[in-house]
Amino acid sequence: MTTTRKWLVGAVAMLGVIGLTAACAPQAPGGGVASTNWAFKGTSVRVNESQDSIGICFPASLCQDEPYLLNIGFRVKIGVPGSAQAFVINPRTSAPENVSEGQTVNVVGSAAESKTTFNGVQPMDLLDLANTNNKLEIVGTYVWGSEEDQVGNGVGADAVAALLKDGLNATLAQQNLTNLDASFIIDLVLDNIGGALGIVAQNIPLFGLGDDIMGGGMYIGIAARGTLGSAIDALLGSTTFPNIAIPVVDLPPDINGGGLYTMTGSKDFTQTFVGGGGSHTWTMQSGPA
Repeated sequence: MTTTRKWLVGAVAMLGVIGLTAACAPQAPGGGVASTNWAFKGTSVRVNESQDSIGICFPASLCQDEPYLLNIGFRVKIGVPGSAQAFVINPRTSAPENVSEGQTVNVVGSAAESKTTFNGVQPMDLLDLANTNNKLEIVGTYVWGSEEDQVGNGVGADAVAALLKDGLNATLAQQNLTNLDASFIIDLVLDNIGGALGIVAQNIPLFGLGDDIMGGGMYIGIAARGTLGSAIDALLGSTTFPNIAIPVVDLPPDINGGGLYTMTGSKDFTQTFVGGGGSHTWTMQSGPA
């Protein structure tokens, strides 16, 4: 058992005493935990191989893409029925224009970044969760690496968001934190996200062709801070985000990359999306909005 795990076991044992104290003292509505605004966004993109290429890249103008991230943001409180929300951030008309093969550009401005903001998140520590009014919240972003063509995928994304909301309400919103061990929390989140996406896969309609989808990723934030956040952070380096296949259809895309983060500080991610004959590498960041 790691030092972090041993400490958490002891901390959990102490929570019974803390919980009795909390129950006897007046509590502010919602447990009195300060809220913050958090965001996930793209920061740069490199066109490794142009999706719009005709196979010959001389001159460079023959191999230029308009890459963007279509994001489905979601949030849910563990153990709070009906708490799931999902929404679409679709910046296709603000995508970087004419990015040549081999070129890297920084994306600037909320629209081009596909900035996905979660307002009023309450990051929890162990003591906060001793108060039963407080529920650990999960926020996340289902990222579609995309390339702009003539028709967008907004209608399809809206339908996926609605199904994902239903899936989260049927899974994480029905669970309870019976254990505050960091590994238990990570496993609970990943297992239930898989279940929610299974519900999406079983119900997804077939959509027509739109912008090219290069691939999918998912980035999940656990609204933890302090000692709890640090304990989860210590395990994330050895936690591999699972690939999740969405069978039959190209939209929504399979999840072939992703990551987890807490709210102890900003975190950077890199993912290469390969599809439709092209390859784009995005850098992304979670952090205070």
